Amino acid sequence: MKRIIQCFRHPATNRSRTPKQEDDDEEEEHDQRPYILQLSDHIILEIFCKIPTKTLIQCKRVCKSWRRCLSDPEFTRELFSRTPACLLVTGFRWQWGHFLVDLDGTWNPNVVALKLSSEISLRTRTTMVGSCNGFLCHYSRHHLHIFNPVTGELLPLPTPSELGTLGDCYGFGFGPVSRVYKLVRIVPKQVMVLTVGSGIWRNIGHPAYSFSGITPCHGIYHKGFLHWIGRTCGDSSRRLVCAFHVETEQFQELPLPPPFYDLDKTYFKLGVLNGWLSVILNLNGDISVWVMKESWTKEHEFKDPVGSFGTSILKFTEEGQVLGLNYDDHSMQAYTLARTGLVRVEVDGLPLTISEAWDLVLSFVSLEDRSP
Repeated sequence: MKRIIQCFRHPATNRSRTPKQEDDDEEEEHDQRPYILQLSDHIILEIFCKIPTKTLIQCKRVCKSWRRCLSDPEFTRELFSRTPACLLVTGFRWQWGHFLVDLDGTWNPNVVALKLSSEISLRTRTTMVGSCNGFLCHYSRHHLHIFNPVTGELLPLPTPSELGTLGDCYGFGFGPVSRVYKLVRIVPKQVMVLTVGSGIWRNIGHPAYSFSGITPCHGIYHKGFLHWIGRTCGDSSRRLVCAFHVETEQFQELPLPPPFYDLDKTYFKLGVLNGWLSVILNLNGDISVWVMKESWTKEHEFKDPVGSFGTSILKFTEEGQVLGLNYDDHSMQAYTLARTGLVRVEVDGLPLTISEAWDLVLSFVSLEDRSP
């Protein structure tokens, strides 16, 4: 990691001075620096990997050397691979904006949210249609763009011809072999793919599945695949997970968990929980959470406390709490499984009304250096 080492090297000194004078100056300067700024690069990396993302953003303002490190492509890619997830929250109505909050443990009143700067005018209604490697893909007023909420950068994308509505299915993912990002758009008669940077939407054929009425309408990216819950076409129609391989641009099929025998009469949601592809089923207020390991495994089962909580689960904490959104009053709430208690999560700096929230690993990688 040669570039990382450069982050901590001192600037060039005056060559008119003797080597001994330069060594003495460097030693004196080194001794006068705070101890933490004298640490080697690999130790700094180990420390940064254990710091919450919100604190890391603030670390960029501490000194020039840390700012250079947290802007260095190689350093930030290594950091991303070892950074824990956090909650990214979007405000609602008069409180537009992206907010970052770390709720890894049990919620407590000392947690403070951080509002992120952005090139997006969030007073204009935006909807996320995908997320991948810390980057978000947004749809706003018939325009598409990729956004990094940490750096505030915005990358406009070409608009596809005959742009439909937000009812169209989108997916945003990464091809690990070609090392490119792709945006997928599925409409009733065609599947279109945009390789980011090419400027061209390609028609790769007719979709073999129906995605009407699915939740969410954007694909869930996980380990090289975009996932939707869809239905096969034809007389013997059945529900299944449709997995689009971003690299080869081919669809594969995954079965749904065993209890999904009558999905038309239940509420369900596809997502990623604690690093696993997941499906949440809400059947008459009884919630079951399934994750795909070697096969579908039931991880949790509990009674829905409010009726709409189950389809908006964000994460499960190690202390036995479930964090989710209550769409009735647009609030974040914590549900304790052991005590079956539900409390509103009020975080200093967080909007009282929330539009959307995601449990994501955010990235310091610049959009200009987006290939991991």
